[in-house]
Amino acid sequence: MDRLWIFSKNAMKIYQTNVLGETLHSTDVEADWQVAGICVTREEELLICCKGDQTIKKCTKDGSVVDLINLAPLRPISISTSWSTGEILVGAIDSSISDDEAFSSGSGRRVVFKYTSSGEKTVEIQFESLGVPLFTVPWKIQVGTNGDIAVCNMKSEREGEVVLLDKYGRLKFRYNSKESQIGDDVSEVKFCPVGLCFDDKNNLVVSEVHSYSVQLIDLNGKFKGTLYRNKRNPPTDIVRCSNGDLMVGCSSGKVHVLKSNE
Repeated sequence: MDRLWIFSKNAMKIYQTNVLGETLHSTDVEADWQVAGICVTREEELLICCKGDQTIKKCTKDGSVVDLINLAPLRPISISTSWSTGEILVGAIDSSISDDEAFSSGSGRRVVFKYTSSGEKTVEIQFESLGVPLFTVPWKIQVGTNGDIAVCNMKSEREGEVVLLDKYGRLKFRYNSKESQIGDDVSEVKFCPVGLCFDDKNNLVVSEVHSYSVQLIDLNGKFKGTLYRNKRNPPTDIVRCSNGDLMVGCSSGKVHVLKSNE
């Protein structure tokens, strides 16, 4: 049975649940960690992205928590792992940039790093071309089975884009389409991706705020359709299970399961 790790900011705990919502395990979180994201390695060890103390922590199977990566003077804000290679990907911005300045300031570094499973840095991704930055705020990251790297790159609190890179960090496309928006007048509507994952064919599955939807984007950056819509409790994040099902986190705090057709 698939399991899901969920961070509760109110309870200051990370819960492991099954698809029925039953708690299997919980890990306490310290307030000064300022958890920005979590993921699980293929060895089933929990990784915690902590922007407060600028570290990536590893929670081992015996329950102990250790610092795996120290990113100072950068502040980590997103994390993911590759189940095919074991690599860890981390999005980070310069710690001199406050949260309020992250979108308005053009200074400071905005980077995606690759690390080995043991925490050794192997790749640094920062520029599209000479001096041209790839990211404003690399809010969420996912890795496809083909090595492609997808990033929710936020440009403001209500607008962003999906950036797709190959495994070497070279830009394949930027996606910010309004094709799936609700209503006829989309002139003032911004595209705002807040979660993403890959399906079994390495197409992108994106949760988008303004259309209250989960969207499918193909390998060429083309909109293919809407998989799910929830106007009452909009989707806020999404993950793909090993059996192909999609788990969609919504603003209500509930997780909805979209069954695979396979």
